[in-house]
Amino acid sequence: MKLKRYEPNRMQINKKRYYVSEDLPNIDKGIVLPSVTTVASATAPIGKTMALINWRKRVGDFEANRRTRNAVERGNWLHGVLEDQFNGEDIETHFDAFPQYIPYYHSIESFLERIDEPLLVESAIAWFCPSREIGYAGTFDMLATMKDGGYALLDWKTSYKEKPDYQLADYRMQLGAYTQAIEQMYNIEIEQAHCAISIYDPDKGEGQEAQIMSLNGTELIAQAGIMAQKTQQFFNDHYPGGQPFAISVDRAA
Repeated sequence: MKLKRYEPNRMQINKKRYYVSEDLPNIDKGIVLPSVTTVASATAPIGKTMALINWRKRVGDFEANRRTRNAVERGNWLHGVLEDQFNGEDIETHFDAFPQYIPYYHSIESFLERIDEPLLVESAIAWFCPSREIGYAGTFDMLATMKDGGYALLDWKTSYKEKPDYQLADYRMQLGAYTQAIEQMYNIEIEQAHCAISIYDPDKGEGQEAQIMSLNGTELIAQAGIMAQKTQQFFNDHYPGGQPFAISVDRAA
């Protein structure tokens, strides 16, 4: 099945990520929507915000910044490897350039064997509710068919260690949000979603099999509902009159 890929069109407003619609089929051209991560961070409970502040105080600014940079770098590396792999391109150049990140790929290898066919990789999506005039956008990692059947949304993460359940709430909501957007845009039904968390601690030199968080169709619907509520809250708090706005996206010839 051939599905159209959409290139992300991002912009920054007050250091937060937004998307501008250019050719998405379910959004008028020029509409500015917040990213899923922007909505999630802006509506996060105070306890989560305080936990991050306390963590930074505990480890110190230097170590906190080092770990944050490392997380971004290894995440970008793994996404690049997987995108090239499923596009049939050579991935050895990634291994040669950053050999220190190879264990993150090995952690996730066995999960990759469950994929039958990748359909879309790193594609922009958006969800919009006309009756409430709210919406969000984002870029998902992969839509694929699995060897056990059905469409599946796949998301790649990296971590030093396995995450406890309470730290997975945003990941669940992200999967629900992206699923809702994909189903609206492509008129397909996604039956499962998986967040594969690749695990390796470079300080200890220890890794393990990826942690897989999976959601079925019913769970995805529930998470999409949570995301819709948070999106409404975000629009009420950050959009003038709680309404979406548009900007010009015309390009010079």
